Amino acid sequence: MLNGERMLKDGKQCRLQVMKMKGWKRKMDYTQTGLQWVPSSPHIPHAHSAFFYPVSGILGELGYMSIGVGYTIPFQMFAAPWVEAEKLTRSLNARHVPGIVFRPMYLKPFYSVGKGELLQGVQVHIMDFGKAPLSEIQFLVMEEVTKLYPDRAVFDHADKGRFSMFDKVCGSQQIRERFSRRNAWEDARDYWYKDVEDFRRLSKQYYLYK
Repeated sequence: MLNGERMLKDGKQCRLQVMKMKGWKRKMDYTQTGLQWVPSSPHIPHAHSAFFYPVSGILGELGYMSIGVGYTIPFQMFAAPWVEAEKLTRSLNARHVPGIVFRPMYLKPFYSVGKGELLQGVQVHIMDFGKAPLSEIQFLVMEEVTKLYPDRAVFDHADKGRFSMFDKVCGSQQIRERFSRRNAWEDARDYWYKDVEDFRRLSKQYYLYK
């Protein structure tokens, strides 16, 4: 698609050879292949870990809350020393996020954010992968944190030196700027999804797998 739509700088073409896989369908996830999972990172230890990476990885760039890196469930949780686990759990479950259930948790990370500290927070349980809006979850957590702890709003207290990487993984500084006006996901949501349908239509003609 990059070559076909001349998306690269100055219209350049990348030298590319694609080896098509056998037996793969677009509707499959990795667990349906029957293949063993080889960790793509120390923090992506299982096939289901790949589902959780978009759940918290963007917020994780700020180093503001533990997202489970340094504990036993990387990318599956959100926690901090000032969070009240039960209160945050109730607040998030009240949003009735499709395919998602939150539960309270208490932990001491072995390394990374919050190492050795007693943290409280929520574990994210994906009950239906087909319905869960994975990347939205971290923004909903950020919003609920601000509602419960107004003096802990993420962008008011996170290391500003890490904003650049947050913006990179979001694809634009617009997400941070729009969200931080009121610490509300609805202020950034339309921008987040604005190119989705156009991308789907454009990319479909390049699909290798049906």
